[in-house]
Amino acid sequence: MANTTTDAVMLRMTAIRKSFGALPVLKGIDLAVRCGEVLAIIGPSGSGKSTLLRCANRLESIDSGTIEVVGKTLAKTQGTRAVYAAPEKSRAILAHMGMVFQQFNLFPHMTVMENLIEAPMQVKGMKREEILPYASELLEKVGLTGRADSYPAQLSGGQQQRVAIARALAMQPDIMLFDEPTSALDPELTGEVLRTMRELAAEHMTMLVVTHEMAFAREAASHVIFMADGHIVEQGEPKTFFEHPKEERTRAFLQNML
Repeated sequence: MANTTTDAVMLRMTAIRKSFGALPVLKGIDLAVRCGEVLAIIGPSGSGKSTLLRCANRLESIDSGTIEVVGKTLAKTQGTRAVYAAPEKSRAILAHMGMVFQQFNLFPHMTVMENLIEAPMQVKGMKREEILPYASELLEKVGLTGRADSYPAQLSGGQQQRVAIARALAMQPDIMLFDEPTSALDPELTGEVLRTMRELAAEHMTMLVVTHEMAFAREAASHVIFMADGHIVEQGEPKTFFEHPKEERTRAFLQNML
């Protein structure tokens, strides 16, 4: 993990542009997330929220703009196109981030514990006995002590998503990215995942969360961004954002969601 002060910018994205073919999806996005902040990104489907998150950790490549992670440049525009850091440097920079997806993406043939320890062993070269105690702590943190030997198919969707959170945390990232982590879950299972995320927020984990859960954005986020049509339409701290939205587009969206 990086040595960071509480006011350090953990992730900065500047003038981010991304198109799929002829379709522009991100049209010049600027954001900065400081150490310990929880940034909630909300907006209608197709607004570019998930693409923005996927660009942050290079699951999608940007066309132009700058991405800096814990002060290190992952990508920057040279001429008219974004150029990425060399592969080894990129990998080291990306290791500062963990990601949790809509679908749990657990390895079905591996137990819960094997899912947690696989990446630290394969990517970081850690020994099994070295990572096991920490992995056990993480299972306790997400409320799944006693399920270490279960397989994903034996767990509920909410339990699987909490395993996915623990698996991302096992790499000891500085920043956690969540892409609509509850959208594939039944409503009664959503609460247990959001509870885990609220606990992470209370521990000052730096988080970017694409979500349609307005209560979570209002209660757990330190900053809210509303996106539409590839732009940031409005942003602010949650109380002001939800109680006194300035933009008509924001007001219409919140009326539909609340």
